[in-house]
Amino acid sequence: MKNKYNLGARAAVLALTLTAAFAFATAAFAYSPAASSIPGAGSAPGPLGVLPGSLWYNGDLNHINGLANERDSSLGFGQYAHVFDDFIVPTGQMWNITGVYSNNYDSMTGVNSVEWSIRQGITAGNGGTLIAGGTVTGNNFQVIFHNAGDFGFTEYSVNALNLSGITLNSGTYFLNVTPIGSGNGRSFTSDTSGAGCVGNPCGNNGNAFFDSNFFGANYQPTSQQQQPGDFSMGVQGNIIVPEPATWALLGLGTLLVVARRRRSA
Repeated sequence: MKNKYNLGARAAVLALTLTAAFAFATAAFAYSPAASSIPGAGSAPGPLGVLPGSLWYNGDLNHINGLANERDSSLGFGQYAHVFDDFIVPTGQMWNITGVYSNNYDSMTGVNSVEWSIRQGITAGNGGTLIAGGTVTGNNFQVIFHNAGDFGFTEYSVNALNLSGITLNSGTYFLNVTPIGSGNGRSFTSDTSGAGCVGNPCGNNGNAFFDSNFFGANYQPTSQQQQPGDFSMGVQGNIIVPEPATWALLGLGTLLVVARRRRSA
């Protein structure tokens, strides 16, 4: 007898392609009842996938596919699937992070919180280093209607906000933002081809990873799948600019170096 989790692992990676291979989950592909009532604290309609203040956005959904990104859904309480995609803080910049989000095909009702994390150094089978993360509830998250969606699912932006004390130096990072449900429905991060992207990469490098206890995936590169993808998600915040006093010190340092060079000459 085939192991159902092995079947699930193959199915989850292309979870929204409605073929016989995914028969185990067809009951989840009903039209989302949340289409007529937007769930989540502070929710409001929004026509664009990119949210205000985005320093990086990987691009809008391409209406092709999605990958399981959920916790406490109809998969069961304690079961999770996380999608991580990479973003770059440019050389010479420092980012102050105030919010993170992912765009998901979603049929979960009663989303009550959002789990998020930022990591560095993810490789196949290795989750790298956790830089920041947590679970937000109440007024610290919102679920925003974005698109009527595909496959009988509505697409929502799941946004963890009011984050503070998170600064990122230049480098490559990986982001995950996952809705936490009440034991029903499914959620899948939307594939993107980079339309409307902000920053880099721009939905075009296939450097994403899938981690799930339910589907038996341990930071599995999505590039190993039949249809590798990039996923619609983003980072909000502002670029930290040194205070005038800092600029003055930097300038003073430059003058001192020049003066020393002149003296030595």
